[in-house]
Amino acid sequence: MKNSIRFLIPLFAAAACGAESPASVSESTRTWDTPYAAGSSTVFLHDESRPYDSVAKIDEGMRTLITEIWYPIEHEVATSGDYRRATYGDYVFGNRDVHELMMTKTTFFHLTADTVKDGTSVEQIDDAIEALFHRERASYVDTPVAESDTSWPVIVMSHGDAGSRYNMESATEYLAANGYVVIAPEHTGNSPYSMTGHDPAFENDADFREAMAGVMPHLSELGTYGSEEQYGQSYAPSGGGPDTLGFLQQLDASLLERLNDLRVALDELGRMNAEGFSSAAPGSLDLERIGLMGRSFGGATTLLGLVMEPRFTAGFSVAPPGYLDPRAGLPAAVLKPPAEESVLLSADGPFPLTTISKPTVLLSGGEDALIIGLSASVAQAAGLPAPSADNPHPLLRQAFESTNAPVVWGMLADSNHASFGVSGGYWRRDLKSNTQARTFDNETKFELVDPELAHRMQRELALNFFDLTIREDTDALERLGTNEYAAHGLTIELRNF
Repeated sequence: MKNSIRFLIPLFAAAACGAESPASVSESTRTWDTPYAAGSSTVFLHDESRPYDSVAKIDEGMRTLITEIWYPIEHEVATSGDYRRATYGDYVFGNRDVHELMMTKTTFFHLTADTVKDGTSVEQIDDAIEALFHRERASYVDTPVAESDTSWPVIVMSHGDAGSRYNMESATEYLAANGYVVIAPEHTGNSPYSMTGHDPAFENDADFREAMAGVMPHLSELGTYGSEEQYGQSYAPSGGGPDTLGFLQQLDASLLERLNDLRVALDELGRMNAEGFSSAAPGSLDLERIGLMGRSFGGATTLLGLVMEPRFTAGFSVAPPGYLDPRAGLPAAVLKPPAEESVLLSADGPFPLTTISKPTVLLSGGEDALIIGLSASVAQAAGLPAPSADNPHPLLRQAFESTNAPVVWGMLADSNHASFGVSGGYWRRDLKSNTQARTFDNETKFELVDPELAHRMQRELALNFFDLTIREDTDALERLGTNEYAAHGLTIELRNF
């Protein structure tokens, strides 16, 4: 796999920040007591060995991944006034039109009339979208990395279906502020309105322009890639047609594309370590132990990455769907030989989505109706016991109980699929409803856990887990097993440590 061209993005100069109501500002960006502050940079990664988007049959050009990198910086640098705070507008390179698309034409996580509280006006939604464009994040743009006598541990992050590189930002910035380098590639085609048309290589590299000529007709006037019919994506991972084999083949292609995107990110980490990054000298990254984390479909990507890519040594999987190995029910002729890599359809070997072979966290929501519904469909098709209030995630629970690898089970009561994501309910919880019906008792309504509290649990659990498994800090095991949030509905179980 060749990852040959990389360009740092000179992000647009920040406008004056718009005011937000106190209820809309996440306290996580204000009150962290951490050894470092966080820096962030955006890069474009290119993989010449793959076409732009093979899953959507765009078999031209080269695979292009917009990628965010967070890293530790000195507090003195952050407060010097020489560098500005990153904003959410930076994620769309200062383009308000794309920002509005991301907020209104992607998924139910965002700010639209049918996803906000009753009585919320169009003007309030518009004001919230504009305020978010200017809202400061907890990182500083293109700052020099902090000095250290030891190399920095690293983590790769994978977003969910129809997600973006910011979807676990509250955790990635927190990890960076605690001394980790985190890299998050967007999975082009499975990320909404991917702004690959803003790649500086179009202006700076004639060979790149020539190679991408066949891709340009697929980009909008805004430089985005994706269709409104697919929430800004070019394909849905489960969109392979009504028959089982077509579904599995599309899902397999999507997962394999994601795996290879993660490998591009790993290659970039290798380049950064060899050449130095920001102000860091060569050799400043510890690539002996590499963490992987992801949410939703990115949680599934985390599980398969741990099995199929030996460079990953520990994984933090948030709200992953439960799966069953389908191969026993398929004709042998459709299975892939060992020489042909496949996630779901390999003729032999472990099934990556149900195999836990390395230290892993499984963190789920007790009222995650989306994931519970998917598990119910799988259980019904396979004739297995359905999810229940006592065991809402039976397929994940089976994976937890059957592994010999170190594994953490985390489940947060009164949380749904959006609770751990950087999304509408996290950005503007004053506008989003905080109640829903019980998954197994639709007549009963309950109040969702506060999103900031859910994010705090997630980021602290992630830090303790990676401190133990990546930094090899043995004291972190006690912290990992100490559940300070039990009274708030968090269950933590450890096995095989």
